Amino acid sequence: MRRTLSIWFFLVICTIKSVLGLSSTFSWEELIQQAAEEAARGRYQQALEKLQIADETGEPRDFRYYWILGKSQKGKGEELEALKSYETSLRLNPDQTKLLEEMTDLYDSLRFPDKALNTARVLLSRDQENRNLRYKALLWSSRIGDIEYYKATLKELESSNPYQADEQALLDEISGFQKVGKIDDSIARCKRFLPYFPRNKNLHRLCILSYKSKDSNLYEEGLLERANIFRDEPIFHHIISMEYLDQRRFIESAALARRALLLSLRKNLFPDKDYLLPLRRYYIQIGSDSGVLGTELLEEIIRTKKSPNIEEWNVLLKHSSYSWEVLVFALRSVAETEPEESALIISKEWKDMYKNLKAGELEKDLSRYAGPYSLDKTFQFYLETGYSLAETE
Repeated sequence: MRRTLSIWFFLVICTIKSVLGLSSTFSWEELIQQAAEEAARGRYQQALEKLQIADETGEPRDFRYYWILGKSQKGKGEELEALKSYETSLRLNPDQTKLLEEMTDLYDSLRFPDKALNTARVLLSRDQENRNLRYKALLWSSRIGDIEYYKATLKELESSNPYQADEQALLDEISGFQKVGKIDDSIARCKRFLPYFPRNKNLHRLCILSYKSKDSNLYEEGLLERANIFRDEPIFHHIISMEYLDQRRFIESAALARRALLLSLRKNLFPDKDYLLPLRRYYIQIGSDSGVLGTELLEEIIRTKKSPNIEEWNVLLKHSSYSWEVLVFALRSVAETEPEESALIISKEWKDMYKNLKAGELEKDLSRYAGPYSLDKTFQFYLETGYSLAETE
């Protein structure tokens, strides 16, 4: 028994020495190198343990420490914490191209398109030939409403295309991959060539079909990507709105539906009544009788294609408790049918009444706080400005 205890005690002492030796055997530099290697292998917990041991040396943390910490946190799914670590690393050493690339992807993953665009622009100033990043910057600039950068980037992508003559052959190749079930090959070609043909609707369609066959998240991303590129075309915003509706994501669906509706109104005084469907479902979901009634009244106007006069609009507005949809139709109609000075006076009266009635509900354009365009300042709150999208953009 005494011998057994002696052996056990000896093993405990050896274990303690080995652990203590771990923090004293290696220098700070060696531990940082080991942590970086562990993170590169995807062994994130081990990397964090190496960093913890490095702290015990008493050496101050440097930019490398925070880069490894962020990479390990990201690998463990702690994205917001990872972002904080990355930002600390960048403050300590701004000249880190690799880190900026990782931060750009992380900003995108966390749905911070404004920050993703800012870091991307820094990277593009250093590597102007990075077409894939420039294409992503195009998407982010559209989402936040940086129209000047969006237009300039689109022009740059389309003006230097070495594959221009191969456009139809590429479409045929991708279509062929889909027909024989080579979806991974189709997706790979789509991702490679979208930065060369950003406004090819057939390419977007083929890509979205492949994404849908592969992964629901990829499918949603493809729909949003197309809507970002064709930011003035209501049909693509309507399609993603309907997709959100199928997923019962009612607020996001309504946000996209309002944008689609206003874009459609810019083109046509009587848009397709299907544009009202997601909004009607949203109002049903939140129990808004006036919202439901407003969409029903507008469906009848669209069906008859008869625009009410001022007195009739006044009646409809009161009857629907100044529904958002009824009001935007009324504003569009009065701008079309009345002299400019008279239209401005009437519009102001309607908008003031709307604000007085809805102030307590804070009913603003849903795209201001939901959906992919929450940061788009160019998409003015129509009921505040009264201007058309053509004028604001």
